[in-house]
Amino acid sequence: MRMIDSASMGDAWIPRIALLAGCAALVAGCGGGAGDDDGARDAAQAYVHARSQGDAAKVCELYSTELISKLGASNCQAFVKEQTGGVATSFTLIGVTVSDGHATATIKGTAAGESHSESAPVQITLQRQDGEWRITGLGKTGQG
Repeated sequence: MRMIDSASMGDAWIPRIALLAGCAALVAGCGGGAGDDDGARDAAQAYVHARSQGDAAKVCELYSTELISKLGASNCQAFVKEQTGGVATSFTLIGVTVSDGHATATIKGTAAGESHSESAPVQITLQRQDGEWRITGLGKTGQG
């Protein structure tokens, strides 16, 4: 298990990361799978972007069928809009930890008018299902 945290990487890693990302994309394009770390990070980043943009359709695409059922959301898009409506919120991906087809991403949401330090980080859990990373759980980390 390893923690991926781009904020702690020095500038010297940027060319290496770009090279690795290019190789992963090439392998994925040839029928192989990109690394679990990259796929989980991409899915978590897509969730962060969709939430920040208020894109309920994309959020629902990222949710697993089991999570939608657990949330009791017969209409996922309407559910997401209802739960997130009213307050503009900007989300940031803090880090992703991957192990054996499961991942935990830590994100931070900052509502309009709130400082970044006032918001608590939240964890989402992801699982690889049929070759795609899906969000299987949502919850607070308990950290402040």
